Amino acid sequence: METLGAALTLLGGLVTALGFITLRAREALLDLSPGLTYPKQEWLVTGFHALGALLWRGLSVLVADHPVMHWSAWSLLGLGAAVLVTGQVKRRPGLLVSALAVSTSLLFAGTAFYRTALAIPVSPGVGIDCGRTLSANLTDRVAFEACSWLVNDTPVNKGRRADLGGLLAWLLAACCMGAVTAACSSIKDRRLSGVRWLAAGAHVLLGLLLLCELHRAHAFATWGLLYPQVRLVEKCDPALSQATTAGTCWAFDVSAGAEKKTIFLRGSGCPAGRDGTFLHLGTAETDGGECLATLSSPPRVILHGPTP
Repeated sequence: METLGAALTLLGGLVTALGFITLRAREALLDLSPGLTYPKQEWLVTGFHALGALLWRGLSVLVADHPVMHWSAWSLLGLGAAVLVTGQVKRRPGLLVSALAVSTSLLFAGTAFYRTALAIPVSPGVGIDCGRTLSANLTDRVAFEACSWLVNDTPVNKGRRADLGGLLAWLLAACCMGAVTAACSSIKDRRLSGVRWLAAGAHVLLGLLLLCELHRAHAFATWGLLYPQVRLVEKCDPALSQATTAGTCWAFDVSAGAEKKTIFLRGSGCPAGRDGTFLHLGTAETDGGECLATLSSPPRVILHGPTP
């Protein structure tokens, strides 16, 4: 029982830590600094959500409408299955080593492109900047398209952000299948056995590298830049209330479970030059929720750069 309790405590700590860094990744997309304060239960819930979403998004991407992500998911599933099958062929160690080498190469390329897709350019004070031109370079095209899913508010782009988060599940699965197959196979030839262990180590390292992207992938897929547009009530700030009601200043509730309500202001009509400013509402007795009234449902994308 003590061992079980210790294991559960460790698991809870890891999930809580995952939730914390996931919330920080969400803030990074908004260029929100300093970070918000969240209750500890919000960390835990977010961590479990990130793990659970990895499963159902992984299943969803198998039927995605985007051909690259759709076939990438099936290819990764086929790659992992092929490595497992070759591991069962006892008399052909060369075949297994070749399969592991191919798997390592493909997963290395896939990991590089996946990390590029999540490396969203955030400029201080400007926000998301997708670039002005679409380069012929494949890496640039991947980064540009993934970034466009953030800044273009359509149901299709929202689904593609979720599918990109689900693709991580198949990358991790392929890494696990390759590592387990390599570690559990028995090869008598010393040279081939050494190559097999190198491949196992490469699969483990790639898997760990991908795990380090889980928090960013979940923030990208779950929130992106979509937040409810709000207005301030007059008793809290008459000037801002008038601006957000008239439509010259846009306010978005970006709290997402934080202890204090936080709004992001966007527009040319924000009082005292507050365009692009984050305001923390509330006092020691209240979270500031009584100052906000929701205007948009569903949420809208927070546009950076030109005024919406």
